[in-house]
Amino acid sequence: MSNRAFNSNSSSCLIIGGGISGLITATILQRKGIKVIVLDKGRGIGGRLATRRIRHSEDIEGVFDYGTQYFSVREPQFKVWVDDWIEQDVATEWCRGFGNSDDQPRYRGVEGTRGIAKYLAQNLDVHTSTKVVKLNWQDSQWLIETEDNAQFQGDILVMTPPVPQSLALLDRSDIVLPTEIRNRLEQISYHSCLAVLALLKTASNIPAPGALALEEPLVWITCNHQKGISPKGYAVTLHATPNFSETHWNIDDQEIAEQLLAAASPWLNSEILEYQVHRWRYSLPKTFYGEPYLALSELPLVMAGDAFVAPKLEGAVQSGIAAAEYII
Repeated sequence: MSNRAFNSNSSSCLIIGGGISGLITATILQRKGIKVIVLDKGRGIGGRLATRRIRHSEDIEGVFDYGTQYFSVREPQFKVWVDDWIEQDVATEWCRGFGNSDDQPRYRGVEGTRGIAKYLAQNLDVHTSTKVVKLNWQDSQWLIETEDNAQFQGDILVMTPPVPQSLALLDRSDIVLPTEIRNRLEQISYHSCLAVLALLKTASNIPAPGALALEEPLVWITCNHQKGISPKGYAVTLHATPNFSETHWNIDDQEIAEQLLAAASPWLNSEILEYQVHRWRYSLPKTFYGEPYLALSELPLVMAGDAFVAPKLEGAVQSGIAAAEYII
């Protein structure tokens, strides 16, 4: 990692990835007067800060957090951000443990975790449904091409997608990383996760505060109604274990749902009105880069995300902060 910082005077920055790392980096850079553009291939901003609605009738609508379920705070620099989210009424305390309390607050989005991403993105130049397909570094500028033939230009490039996706984009763009760095990045791997979003007819048996950590084939089950984000529907999120997710990744949605709903049946105790299946190919990193970000000032290129620090929201935020501070 280079120690030479970029010249941020009158600089512009392109950020690929609108998850929490990219949004934090963008927010800090914009506050320092750097022009920022955020590009994300998803329809909604936030990455794994993901919330979805399933409407069954005029009176019944489920709201599901189906990616990140909650977050906690350990580091003072993250607490500053969380305090602001609480003050702005986009985050609140959910509980202090699942089952046995350890008196450590767990936080949630007031209307789902995507609300935190929307809050961070509200004053940023964000382009969703924008898939980057080619990177060009020429004449001391980045020129980015998208799937729909749009182009974006900037002085600095920040990449925050899962590392395998970033490496694939660099390869398609014929951008060669130093061998040692490339080898380190290739060692980063991720768990996958199959998620089922189930809208129930009646309340579940999931004990307060509305979530359980389980074992095979389910690692997690949440009642979004008890959690406080789904007032008009008994919306339950199921997360499969990495083992189940890997072995069942390519089977059809109905079979995935049947198996996971059957495993969850002791806690559901209800007719299923609607369900959807979502596949998180890069759910949580299981190996890490070992530094809070990667910077190649000669290009100039920065990579950040939870695979650089820790597999939690706080780790992704810390990486985004560190990347922004390096650029500044």
